[in-house]
This record gives sequence, C-alpha cells and structure tokens, in this order.
Amino acid sequence: MEGQEENREEKERRETRRVWTGSGIVEGRREGSLYCFRGIPYAKASRFRAPQEYRWDGIWKADRFGQTAVQTACRQPGERENYGEDCLNLNLYVPCGALEDQKIHPESTAPQKLPAAVWLHGGAFQNGSSRDREGERMIRDHRFLFISVEYRLGALGYLYLGEVLGEEFRHTGNNGTLDQLAALKWIHENIEAFGGDPDSITVFGESAGAKSLGALLFLPEMKVYCGRVLMASGAWQSIRSRKTASRITQLFLEEGKKLGYLRKAEEILTLDVDKLLAIQERLVDNPGNTCMFGPVADGAVLPLDWQERLERGEYWLGRAMVGSCLHEMYFSGQQEDFPKKAPEMARFLFGDNARIAEGEFAAWKKERSRKEEVLTEEEKTGEWVRILSDYMYRTYSRRLAECLTKNGSRVWYYSFEYGVASHVLDQAMAFDNAAGDDSCFPGLEKKARKEMADMLYESFVQFFETGTPKSPSGVDWKPLGEEGKLLSFGERISCRPLKETETLDAFPQSVFRLEEEEMCRK
Repeated sequence: MEGQEENREEKERRETRRVWTGSGIVEGRREGSLYCFRGIPYAKASRFRAPQEYRWDGIWKADRFGQTAVQTACRQPGERENYGEDCLNLNLYVPCGALEDQKIHPESTAPQKLPAAVWLHGGAFQNGSSRDREGERMIRDHRFLFISVEYRLGALGYLYLGEVLGEEFRHTGNNGTLDQLAALKWIHENIEAFGGDPDSITVFGESAGAKSLGALLFLPEMKVYCGRVLMASGAWQSIRSRKTASRITQLFLEEGKKLGYLRKAEEILTLDVDKLLAIQERLVDNPGNTCMFGPVADGAVLPLDWQERLERGEYWLGRAMVGSCLHEMYFSGQQEDFPKKAPEMARFLFGDNARIAEGEFAAWKKERSRKEEVLTEEEKTGEWVRILSDYMYRTYSRRLAECLTKNGSRVWYYSFEYGVASHVLDQAMAFDNAAGDDSCFPGLEKKARKEMADMLYESFVQFFETGTPKSPSGVDWKPLGEEGKLLSFGERISCRPLKETETLDAFPQSVFRLEEEEMCRK
C-alpha cells in the first residue's frame, strides 16, 4: 500500500508542473505533448474600473478554465456559473520540452526559449471567449507557446461613462483595451518562466481581435510587448470618438429606462448584471449590431489625435501579416431581398457614414444605367456585398498594411479569395476546422480544402515562429514595401500588384460615427 501511494505521488509529480511567476506559483497539468495552464489570473476586474494587479499566496491550480466575460450566452440555462465580471484570466499552453527542470538535470544545457503567439479573440466586442481555441489544435507538431486571453466585453468593457459620470470614469470606454494591455504586460514579464522568449512574441487576432490590436498599437508599451502582429479582417476602424461613444451611452441609458431598470445614470454602477445584459441586448437588436461597442479615443487611454498620429506615422513598428477576405459580408447577402435591406443595414453598421455607402451604390447603379445595362437582383446583391465588405473590413486592412509599410515595418499583405471568402474564413480554415463546412466551399473538393487549410496554417505558424510567413509552393511572397504586391489565396494562388482599385476608399478612419444632430435610432 505504501509503495502504491508513492507511485501515485510520483505520477502526480510527473503529470504536473509548477512555475514561479511574478504573481505567485502556478501549477499546470500535462496533456499529451503539452503542459496546459488554464485560468491564470493576470489582473482583477471590478465593475467599470481599470484592471488591478493581482497576486496570490500558495499554489494556483491552473487545471481548469477561468470565468468567461459576461455576455449574452451566459443568460442561457445552465451557463451562468461559467461567466463573471471578474474574468481577467488567460490560458497558456507549453510544449513539454520547454519546461525542463534544470535542478533535476543539472548537466543539461538550458532549453532554447520558444516563440509565443498570443490570441485576442473576436466577437464584435460583445461575444467570444479565450476557450474557443485550445493548445493542441493550435500548436500541433510545432514548437511555440500559445496563449489565449479573456477580457471584458460589451457594456462592461466598452461603455463610455465619462460624459455622464465624470472624470473618474473617463477610461471606461477602454476597459477591454486596458484588460488586453494588462494581459500582454503579464505575458511579457512572465513568459520566460514558461520557457518562452519575451523578445519573440506575436499578438494576433481576427475581426474584433484585430480591431482591438489596431487600437493597442497606438500605445507606446506595445513596442515592448510584441514585435510581430497578425491581423485579419480588422485594423483601427472601431476606435470611436467621444461624441459617438457618448451617443451610444445615451441610447443605452434610454433603453434601460424603457425597461424600468434605470432611472438615473449612477444606478448602472450597481445594476444587476442580468439586467445590464438585457439592456445591451435591446441596444444591439438591429440589422447591423456589430459596431455598438469598441475602443474610444478618450484622451485617457487612447489619444484624441489618433488620426493625426496615423498621418504623421506615429504608430507601432515591427513585422506584420495583414489580410482580409474578398466577400467578408457574403452571408449577409444571402438574405432574401437583400438589396432592399442593405441601406438599413448600412445605417446601423456605419451611422453617419451610411450615406457614403449609399452614394457608392447609387453611383454604381447610375454608371450601369448609363450603359443601358439591365441590373439583376444578383448583381445588386453583389455590389452591396462589395461595399459592405470593403467598408467594414477590407479598406481598413489595406490602409493598415500601407501605413505600417510606410512606417518601415515589414508587412506581408494578403487577400483571401477561396470558396465564398466570407468573414474570417481564412483564420477559421487554418485554426478551426472550417474546411469541413460545405456551405463555404461550393464545388470544391474536401481534399483541396484541406490542402488550403494546411497551407494557411503553416504560413501563419511559421510567422509565429520566425517572423516570416511560409510562402505557398511556387510563389515568392515578399513584403509589400519591396514589390508593392499582395498575395491572393484563391483557387489559383498568386501575387499581384496592389492597385488603387483594390478597395473602396471614401470612408473616414472610424467605420461608425454618430456625430450629426440626428441620432441613429431603431
């Protein structure tokens, strides 16, 4: 019996690994070829407050996910306990060899420090979770650390209260941004203890994850925290002015009054979280609900003159992969009578900018009529999908690639044009098994889809590992600044010159604005 007890203790010792961090001791568990550390707290969150540094005594058992940020999904039956307001945690996955214990093996040389890839999840700043991607699927047979970050969402992460509650709450439109920055600081300071290289960190994200990163790159700390970024279908476009953010807050408070949950703004500080979510659901109940939340140029976290700084080239500098999908809004276009619905969708997606989008469609229609061409519903749908795709995503990805190139960054720029080329399908193919979704690949065989998925994965992961993406076979993919070309991931993969006609370009730098006298209302 005593021997059996010793064997169990020895097995437990082999299956777990303890790491000393600046916050305390954390214990992870081995799963196959990885040590998995889930739910490590990188800071502490209180409602509408900036994240606070957090330390613990004893050993933090990182054997399960931490709480997910409060969002609509937590109101589903049986889900509530998995979500919470104090949700600032991260998951860290480490190849086992990176954590060799030098005390146990005193004669061995120190293992090479591995590069790390930090993922900021997407979800329109309202949904999503760090749980959505795990280490085994991400790392496979490669040698890098994968970290996924939980941060506050929706009203708790991005509702700007500076105008209604005063200077103390001036930062509240960027609580999610501050959470992400706190996570990146923790990772930079502690990654070496897990066998990672603090000088070889890539931060990546798609959609709202990339838009988050687009805002973070205005902060000087980011020049220290990461030297590489992978940004898919997102740049800085979700940064909102204080006026726009204040209008959204007014609409939020009005919805709260209609529901009988709020009489005055101060009550939001102690309002039951389920009621707060109910108000949020009312606010985003419209045909284009993805722009209600996002970072704010508040003068406290993000600079008020961020657009002028872009013009002056005062932005992050490093190595970047930047891209978007050709038909980002493809599935919106699948709605019945979409050409009739598109103008209303544009008004909710773009606010004051909607008239620019409508003007683009009117000009296209006029040009076609001038040529005495009869327009089909399919053609009208295609044009609206192009306009919405460009102004929601592609225009800003292109501007980002050009801006970084101008700053001196090495930028590998791509356009994903395979299958229906819908929103972030490139990332979903590479990391999330999307190649099996027949609806995204009409007429394309599964073998060919898998080859494309594998090609994308290897290209992205080589960028994590070396700072240079893997070029598809037979293609010499160079940074945009060298030959002025982008890579097209289509059925035929090739490089082509980046022309002025690649995307529409009439929108301002913020995709969503409510700065005119007339408010956007349902």
